[in-house]
Amino acid sequence: MMRRQTEQFPTFTYNADAKKSFEESEEKCASCDRQRGDIYNGPMFGEFDEEPSICPWCIKDGSACEKLGAELVSDITSGDDSEVELSREFSKCTPGFISWQENMWWTHCGDAAVFHGMGGRDEIQTIGGEDGLAYFRNLAEEEFGQDTKEEQDEFLNNCGEDFDTTAYIFKCRKCGACGGYADCN
Repeated sequence: MMRRQTEQFPTFTYNADAKKSFEESEEKCASCDRQRGDIYNGPMFGEFDEEPSICPWCIKDGSACEKLGAELVSDITSGDDSEVELSREFSKCTPGFISWQENMWWTHCGDAAVFHGMGGRDEIQTIGGEDGLAYFRNLAEEEFGQDTKEEQDEFLNNCGEDFDTTAYIFKCRKCGACGGYADCN
């Protein structure tokens, strides 16, 4: 099927890696009843017999979640213990991401952070620099028992989509801090 030339795939403030949460499809969107070429394949929560097919444009404007009573993010985890107040843009207009276990959205500075994708050492360094690597080294020590810097670096070198462990990498919209969590397949 050919994607409509007049519509550009929307961008999402809180999900820089959103295209991975959609697949090309000829199905009609359950919200707008249009065949637009892409359907959401990420996590969806609500009271429906079958998960409805929804397009990225109806997620972007919030109409899919509001019309269908759906939620696309199941859990949040705080990166700095600040009180979190989630905006409508996050709670109704942001596609979730595909993860190996139940996903958690990292928050920082009282807001949901931007999801940048799964990865390992190279991706963490690109997104968060040395501070991001320090955050994930600490996580490797606390959550996975990697006590030395060498063990922590080995852990991060063996993280990514093609490994049995991956980091889910986020960046704070307010202060730029990099964080997230790691998960095993």
